[in-house]
Amino acid sequence: MTKNQMHFYDARVILACRNMEMANQVVEDIKKNSPSRFKKIYKNNVDELAVYSLDLCSLKSIRDCTKNLLTNQAAIHILINNAGRAAYPSYEKTEDRNEMTLQVNHLGHFLLTLLLPKMQKSSPNCRIVNVSSLAYFWTNIDFDNINLERSYGPFKSYAQSKLTNILFTKELARKLKHKHRIIYTNCVNSQSSDIDINDISD
Repeated sequence: MTKNQMHFYDARVILACRNMEMANQVVEDIKKNSPSRFKKIYKNNVDELAVYSLDLCSLKSIRDCTKNLLTNQAAIHILINNAGRAAYPSYEKTEDRNEMTLQVNHLGHFLLTLLLPKMQKSSPNCRIVNVSSLAYFWTNIDFDNINLERSYGPFKSYAQSKLTNILFTKELARKLKHKHRIIYTNCVNSQSSDIDINDISD
């Protein structure tokens, strides 16, 4: 998994998760299951792994998380937006009145990314990675019905959220191209990564 590989290669890993108990279990798993070939690299230092509370269903939680990051972390070199919600049958809205899948899969990551540029100013050649899906092929965006109140469909909501990931990445790359700092932006297919989007507890 991404977090394991980054940590094994001596990267400081910050996990921002909704389920803190599960996040702490992941930290312990990384510490206990370091492959032997990485033993010299893996320092087993408590400061190498950090856990922050983040609930993408809540814009307030996202703002609180970024505030904590700005207070406690010097810089972020790589931001990987990979939390995801699968195609759930029932229509739900967040406390912010956004369609649940759209906020968890896109709007939350959008806000998180835009709130972190202060940390990236001190990080040369940093990178932003948004995890999307090939599901985007099967939809378009109805901006007059972006919350899908008139025509909700589980797969439609998921596909729309993945399409917005891609459009956001492209527009972000265009805007950052004119900045003096180098920030790389990438969008990857979730099917090629080890992500359990059916587990909404993490």
